[in-house]
Amino acid sequence: MRDEIILKLSYKNPAKFGELFDRHHKRFLRIAQKNLRSKDDAEDVVQETFIKIYKYGKKFLENGGKFVPWTNTILKNCMADQINKYKNIPVLFTEEMQEKIPSLDEEEVFNNSNKNYIQFVLNKIGGATADIIKLRYILGKPFKEIAKILNIKNSTARVRVYRSKKTFMQIYEQYNKL
Repeated sequence: MRDEIILKLSYKNPAKFGELFDRHHKRFLRIAQKNLRSKDDAEDVVQETFIKIYKYGKKFLENGGKFVPWTNTILKNCMADQINKYKNIPVLFTEEMQEKIPSLDEEEVFNNSNKNYIQFVLNKIGGATADIIKLRYILGKPFKEIAKILNIKNSTARVRVYRSKKTFMQIYEQYNKL
């Protein structure tokens, strides 16, 4: 049975919506995890996607169209919303980082010159080290969540954050002297 028909039937029998969920859940989750790199965020996005599919499904059915491209657009928009939630989160520098980077306090960090300089330093570091700095100090993720995202032990996440912070400070100081 086509997805559009199941969606239409689900408004008379909500249990039918479960068939759509079963068909598309794994695919949505795989796409969201690949783009968001957080299982928890991906699950939230997939749940929000299915809520919007059900909420706006009647309008979709009235206007016609293909189900898969429509739902992919909803998923894409939900992922963009999730990413935008993190854009305005202040950077959580440690005291040590704030002492060595006196011009960058948490309120100033997002003006263009400071943000670009931090991005420059992160680009110089690159790879997993920069990713860990972003997760911990820019997105404010706790060690437990960093461990889950990177599929490592909690203690390993703590060590990597510590080492990454040390590397960040070294690179920052190296280029700050120029």
